[in-house]
Amino acid sequence: MADQHQTTVLFAGESKEAKDFVIKALEGSGLATLDAGSLKRARELEAMGFLQISLASSEKISWGGGFGVFK
Repeated sequence: MADQHQTTVLFAGESKEAKDFVIKALEGSGLATLDAGSLKRARELEAMGFLQISLASSEKISWGGGFGVFK
């Protein structure tokens, strides 16, 4: 069965040039991008990553599991 959900890369930072670089680098990769805002949002992104690892290591989700973002 094909995955029906597109993987989205979330990122945060202060540099518009760096953000544009990430977006351009991922063009054509099949990944979507979502700018989460300024660098202060990195704390929340890191917490989401930690939660995902914690859930996977306790076998509550698969290592390929993740979170959904709805626009």
